[in-house]
Amino acid sequence: MIVALDNTFLTLLLNPRSEPRLGPSGQPTAFWKERVDAMIDTHSARGDTILIPTPCLSEVLMAVASVNKAITVIKESTSMQIAPFDAKAAIELGIESAKARKAGDKKSGSNEDWQKVKFDRQISIIAKTAGAEIFYTDDNNQTHFSKLIGLKVIHTWELPLPNKIAEPNFFDDPT
Repeated sequence: MIVALDNTFLTLLLNPRSEPRLGPSGQPTAFWKERVDAMIDTHSARGDTILIPTPCLSEVLMAVASVNKAITVIKESTSMQIAPFDAKAAIELGIESAKARKAGDKKSGSNEDWQKVKFDRQISIIAKTAGAEIFYTDDNNQTHFSKLIGLKVIHTWELPLPNKIAEPNFFDDPT
């Protein structure tokens, strides 16, 4: 299976000081780090590919303490792969943008500024044309565009709790 991360998930992975976006309850997601780590571990164990669209990578590299360390983490991962904006993505983006204009709303219902709409649409298209089935994001705009093009979207608050948290063993020695 191929899945893709947006910058909200990638930031959670690569920047230990980051905080998740607020969930539908208006509160940060409990155990967000453990949930995201478990999701990555699950996909890696299954041999899945975890795509990182290049625009997401560029955004995240602005927010990490060490660019070299972040790139090393990605390169050393057996499951993560950087997905470029290539000719196939450019064609698909042109088609999707033309559909939106023809429907009379070039932003496809988004209230964001035009630059963000174009950027988010590009990220979703990269994921789709690279074969992703699932798109992990906590961004509302990114969720909207990803669903419009047929990707299944999962947010941090929808990730399951890892077993060690969901079912703690009270008989384990905490030391």
